[in-house]
Amino acid sequence: MKDEALAERCRALKLILTDVDGVMTDGTVLLLPDGGTARVFGYDVVREDKAVRRLVNRVSVEASFFKKMSPSENLHYAARFYGMTLSETSGQIPEILGRVGFPPDRRTEPMENLSRGMQQKVALARALLTSPVLLLLDEPTTGLDPRSKLEVQNFIREMRAAHDSTILLCTHDLGEAEALAERVGILDRGRLLALEPAEQLKARFEAETLEEAFFAATGRGFEEEEDEMDAEERRVLA
Repeated sequence: MKDEALAERCRALKLILTDVDGVMTDGTVLLLPDGGTARVFGYDVVREDKAVRRLVNRVSVEASFFKKMSPSENLHYAARFYGMTLSETSGQIPEILGRVGFPPDRRTEPMENLSRGMQQKVALARALLTSPVLLLLDEPTTGLDPRSKLEVQNFIREMRAAHDSTILLCTHDLGEAEALAERVGILDRGRLLALEPAEQLKARFEAETLEEAFFAATGRGFEEEEDEMDAEERRVLA
């Protein structure tokens, strides 16, 4: 994003992104900036990074854990980095694991024994443990079975309602985006092209789907996106 500031509270936001080469992606990447400024709730993300980190947590598509440790042990370990004490987390961790649908009889197993979907639930519980003001969700339901997916989606709604959290959702599942997000943003080559409710976005671009709205907003067709993706793959292979 070029010279854009995130200073406004929103309830849930879905971003459809393209990278600098125009390849369509859905993700959140935190890197050192090469220009411009960004603020989260008034804090500069470079000069006041510690203040920002206290307000933010995330769930990534490939969450990392200590594989030999159990879900509960991983959560206790993560909580220490946020200054949370054992007395605070002893009751909180079982409660959060239960709310994301993680079975009690598997909470002492090593993470390496758990399925991809089960590990994703632990990742979500870890992020929610700190009650973040800004929650970044990158493909939060990837690898989950339909029932678990609904449980996680319902918990996201509950988190938003109970804690007034701002949620930034990145997902390839645009049906999930419409169900969870109050506003949808389209970023193209660092420029914010649109930010509004999904229905308004589709009406604005006279589109029946969010995919069609994306192509209309960027001025490119599906074939052009495929050509750019193929060109990017060739550059990587070279």
